[in-house]
Amino acid sequence: MIQTEINVFDKLLYYLSHEGEVSWTKFKDAIDRLTGGQRRFEYMSTYLKYLARLGHLDFDPMQLSHVTIGPTVLLETAVRNRYVLVGSRTPDLLKEVENCVSDIDGKLRSEPNKNAPATIILSDIDETSFTEFENLGIHISLEFSAKLSQLLPQLKRSSFPPSDTPLSESRKKFNLRSLKFETYNQRQHGNGLYEIPQYGRNIYILKSGNDQRNVPRDWGTWLALSDAGKTKGYVYYKKNTYRWYVKSPLQTPIILDRCATLCYGSPPISVHNNKYYRYSYVHAGIAYQLTRSLNQNWEKVNV
Repeated sequence: MIQTEINVFDKLLYYLSHEGEVSWTKFKDAIDRLTGGQRRFEYMSTYLKYLARLGHLDFDPMQLSHVTIGPTVLLETAVRNRYVLVGSRTPDLLKEVENCVSDIDGKLRSEPNKNAPATIILSDIDETSFTEFENLGIHISLEFSAKLSQLLPQLKRSSFPPSDTPLSESRKKFNLRSLKFETYNQRQHGNGLYEIPQYGRNIYILKSGNDQRNVPRDWGTWLALSDAGKTKGYVYYKKNTYRWYVKSPLQTPIILDRCATLCYGSPPISVHNNKYYRYSYVHAGIAYQLTRSLNQNWEKVNV
């Protein structure tokens, strides 16, 4: 039987799998209950992101009214003989998967994560055994990240709706040097990305001249960088080790985050004294598409 330490993320995933879909309010309430109310509001979106990057749930970043659990999927990673189970899962389903793997002489293990549910890894299975998983209601996804990388959007401000929200309501602006939202001189509203406090989830306005756009925070930061001509030094790729790096504390837009994360199936880790996030087993073609989607220059190093 699978043996692993159950953390808050596992419990939250089990709850969402049982509910199927919950309102944003119920999602926050669930985290409060699971953590004993010790988490402040700004951590709520962190739980959301950490589950979504692994394909467990979906949401609309522009109108976060509800959170939906993803279907259960057996996903092929970029590592030979490594499949991961993503989406909806319950203890009962995991037991069924474990029995199925045993019947086909495959292997299954659970890899604990500090800031994510445990990664359920399957190996020594082949296409002839996929039917057994499909009989459990599990979808099969082959070459997921490679296929998704070909569909990634190219960053454009015109992709987002215009906004007439007064910037005078803003308290913070994205600092292109620190890569954080910081207080600023509110009498000067030049080009850039502004955070507008709201009851619930903040909104973000990207200004360029007379043009203002309502953008998600993660896409907005990258658009602000490219608008300012800053397209180098924030992303790079190590071709010999198949690793893609993103400068901290920048947030990778969720669809790109998921594409890069599911190349291996485990969350990215912080490296270089927490200055970068490192994604593992990202092949060069995928890394190129990810970098291009962020409007960043393709930087490839040999070490």
